[in-house]
Amino acid sequence: MTSMLTSRRGAALALAMVLAMPASLLARGAEPSASPKSFVQQIYASYVGSSARKARGIPLDSASAVKRYFTPGLAYLILEDGAAAQTRGEPPLLDGDAFVGKQDWDIANLSVDVRESGAKATAIVSFTDAGKAGKVVVELLKMGESWRIADIQWDSGTLRGLYRNK
Repeated sequence: MTSMLTSRRGAALALAMVLAMPASLLARGAEPSASPKSFVQQIYASYVGSSARKARGIPLDSASAVKRYFTPGLAYLILEDGAAAQTRGEPPLLDGDAFVGKQDWDIANLSVDVRESGAKATAIVSFTDAGKAGKVVVELLKMGESWRIADIQWDSGTLRGLYRNK
């Protein structure tokens, strides 16, 4: 009972902190991207090659790293789930890389096509992964001068969808 109460208090406190932060603080550390295409290209350039070798991707190993790439609402879902999973001694719902939707990759022939409409944009990231055609769709929102990811769609589902039934 006490751990459930503590968990609820912790989740409520984390939500209150995220909601109380000005967008400028949430965006701190992220370099302003003039375009959604450059934002997405910078991310996925880290994925070209093999995850077993030099292509390490983008580690989301801290709250500031998560907030650097995702909208406040999605960042909250990722961080809250990670904290709850750690408390339970279980893996988080996102049990792979958020940007590619799996744990291992070998990406080549990367291309990014973006359709922008005001403060929203959709990026279609196409590539070959271990010789097979692959695609990721990234939904973006403009937050101040920077772009943030509102959702990512992989072949297996969506990032936001992982948290829908929670």
